[in-house]
Amino acid sequence: MSSNVKSYQSKIYIQDVTISALNRIRTTRILLPEAYYKYTEKHFPVLYMLDGQNLFDPSTSYGKPWYIQKTMDDLPYKHQCIVVGIDNGGHYRGSEYLPHHHHKFFYHGEGDIFLDFIIHELKPKVDEHLRTLKDRDNTLIAGSSMGGLLSFYAATRKSDIFGKAGVFSPAFWLYPSVLHLKPKSFSKIYLMGSKTESRGMAHTIEKTYWSLKEAGYTEDNIRVILKERGKHNEILWGRQFGPMLKWLLNDE
Repeated sequence: MSSNVKSYQSKIYIQDVTISALNRIRTTRILLPEAYYKYTEKHFPVLYMLDGQNLFDPSTSYGKPWYIQKTMDDLPYKHQCIVVGIDNGGHYRGSEYLPHHHHKFFYHGEGDIFLDFIIHELKPKVDEHLRTLKDRDNTLIAGSSMGGLLSFYAATRKSDIFGKAGVFSPAFWLYPSVLHLKPKSFSKIYLMGSKTESRGMAHTIEKTYWSLKEAGYTEDNIRVILKERGKHNEILWGRQFGPMLKWLLNDE
């Protein structure tokens, strides 16, 4: 495990892992917060985030990154957690983040396989080597756009594992049936988007909220943020990372 040294108290470690079922190598970027080093007996929640190369470093991000390490350093210790950023697979991204085949865009519906990789391969490694809280209430997933779609899918279909989710500007137009919900248990879901990032995002956020309510979710496990302005990019999402984490971890 190699360290990516930055001028932050939180530290990032890079590790390549294999998605066995797809025979693909994937880079993970693991952030250990300042609190992890200060409280050496304490165990921490784990947030699995998609599009990992866009989270921390401008040199690997498609545009400006989320700058999660800066936000994490600014959070009180009680809101800090381990972040496992999983790089997307480039041209495999659409297939890995979509739970069904999409013939128009030639996506092959590998979303369940990708989530099984997190659950059965990556999470056990993280839990073995780091001081983690392993239960569903302390296992989070988050992503944006197609990553938001898959995070929502994980929270509503695999809620026995992912008890909390951050869903940023979800691309539900690629898979509208993701809103056909019959949850066995209710995960906490932080849902956000902007009125100006795309023509239909405000409608998507509103429709998602009512779909969750009709499925039995309550105000205790839904937080909806619809910003007046903001582009569909990491700047918008990064600004909401801290509020998301505070609410998911501590009900604020």
